[in-house]
Amino acid sequence: MLYKNDWEMSRKRFEAFWQQEIVDRCCIAVTGPKRGCEATYWCLKSLPRLFGWGDPEAIVKRSRAQFAATRFGGESFPGIWLNLGPSGHAGYFQDVHYQVNDDSVWFAPSLHDSQSYRHLVFDRTGELYRMTMDLARWFVDDSQGDYFISMPDTAGNLDALAHLRGSEDLLMDLVTDPEEIPSALETIQQVWETVIQEVYALVQKNNDGGSMVYWLKCWAPGLHAQLQADISVMFSTDCYHRFIVPELQRQSAFLEYPLYHLDGAEQIRHLEELLSVEPIKAIQWTSVAGQKPPSHYLGALQRIQEKGKSLLISVSDPREVEPLLRNLSSKGLYLVLEADNEDQIEKIVHLAEKLTHD
Repeated sequence: MLYKNDWEMSRKRFEAFWQQEIVDRCCIAVTGPKRGCEATYWCLKSLPRLFGWGDPEAIVKRSRAQFAATRFGGESFPGIWLNLGPSGHAGYFQDVHYQVNDDSVWFAPSLHDSQSYRHLVFDRTGELYRMTMDLARWFVDDSQGDYFISMPDTAGNLDALAHLRGSEDLLMDLVTDPEEIPSALETIQQVWETVIQEVYALVQKNNDGGSMVYWLKCWAPGLHAQLQADISVMFSTDCYHRFIVPELQRQSAFLEYPLYHLDGAEQIRHLEELLSVEPIKAIQWTSVAGQKPPSHYLGALQRIQEKGKSLLISVSDPREVEPLLRNLSSKGLYLVLEADNEDQIEKIVHLAEKLTHD
């Protein structure tokens, strides 16, 4: 890999992560500026994000400049994200309404009543579907293995339905017209499977025979994608069991390396339901804005490990690394964070080496 000279060892650690094993230390990804490239790195980081349906030449030009200025410490690696915004497969249906600016995408509700759930139609001629596939091909042709290309952000069927219906109206429908929702979820699931398979077929060879989710810096040696149900922070456990667990069962059985994105402490009440989904191999923890850091939730993190799931933790403060390493098993553990400079990157990776344990 052009921008990372130790990928082969990182690959072995990723393979061990999925099996809850250890090669020499736990997985840890630490990115930051290369020595002498600090100004370029932080300048590029400050620019608005380019979305996945943007100009591919502009995306690649900026990305390669960022890669060249980046130290990919530990298991971090260079990659480009087919970024449609969260649950972007909402954009693959007829008559969808959306707006894109420099760093966000907004869907306007296109389903105006609960009866509309029956009339969702996959649109292969639509702009967002075509761009997803065209950009995947473009990036593969450019990369030739220099960097990896991510699976698209098509996570969460009920989250996608919230884009199409509007979150408030969907929540009301879950109570007043719940029998209308499964048909829409089935249609969205079929589209999800189609897109996952088609993108994987395009990127697998470029991605060293596997696939990855770039915002999580997570690679797997087979078919890998992210599952989620962010809207469930507003659900009771009964609602989660009825509407989310079937989706997770089906999607995790479809994938070889399924990972669930647990969106903050509000989802802890669903943890036992989530852990009951046997095919899920890994859970990713995010402490969302305003919540305490991951080390405050050690009980929940340890419970995930006790149930035999690998654990990926997105870390926003490097001071969190030591307590997490000391209090969690290193088997199946993966920490992902950004550092200020190369010295800090090396210090953090060394700390992982020192504190790795069963």
